[in-house]
Amino acid sequence: MITKENVISRLKQLGYEVTNEDTDRLDFEIQKILNYVVNYCNFTTVDDIPEILDPRIIDRVCSEFLFYKRNSGTLDGFDYDLVIKEIKEGDTTLKYATGQDGDTAESRFDSFVKQMERGFDKWITPHRKLRW
Repeated sequence: MITKENVISRLKQLGYEVTNEDTDRLDFEIQKILNYVVNYCNFTTVDDIPEILDPRIIDRVCSEFLFYKRNSGTLDGFDYDLVIKEIKEGDTTLKYATGQDGDTAESRFDSFVKQMERGFDKWITPHRKLRW
């Protein structure tokens, strides 16, 4: 089950500290993405969404939230220079994106947000149901 606390925790992991002003927007983004999944998969309610999709849904909510905040000019306190470029799990490698190849901090941020939402429909497609 997706909760606001899960999303806030993930945003914190990504380097964004949620404020009281963000809670209404977070509620909206969570409901928007959950409604999208319910509609796309032809579920009856949000309770029909399998738990295995929770991490992907949380990342999608975070990407939508961060994208909105950046485009509205209200993304304060996010360190663009610490956007993660690469994560490897075997032998634990973590690389931060730097100003290489002429990329600006903002373009790296945009790529980072797009990466979080990439493949979302592919993840939820196997859970679609037929509607008669």
